[in-house]
Amino acid sequence: MLRNLIRLAVLLLIANALYRFVPVYLHHYQFKDAVAEAARFSKDRTDAELVDRVMLLAERYQIPLDREAVQVTRDKQTTYINLGYQELIEWVPTYKRPMPFTVSVDSWH
Repeated sequence: MLRNLIRLAVLLLIANALYRFVPVYLHHYQFKDAVAEAARFSKDRTDAELVDRVMLLAERYQIPLDREAVQVTRDKQTTYINLGYQELIEWVPTYKRPMPFTVSVDSWH
């Protein structure tokens, strides 16, 4: 009986961690894909407009991003967008840990 209770507790802790982590991870990949698309269609946009677009996407996907963290560089045929942010994830009740995420996108146009 005690062994089953321990197994149930471990299973619930794992389920809780997945419940907290999977949406954050999914939002990260959706955000990364949207930033890649923004870079792909950025030929006629200024760097400031591109940063504004990235910030709008961060708001849409609930990404805690500072404007200063977004770096846009260009050369003749390629646009590069680099950024990094951290999300605080509660893995176990009362135990939170920051998870770093980075997005590095380049797009040829």
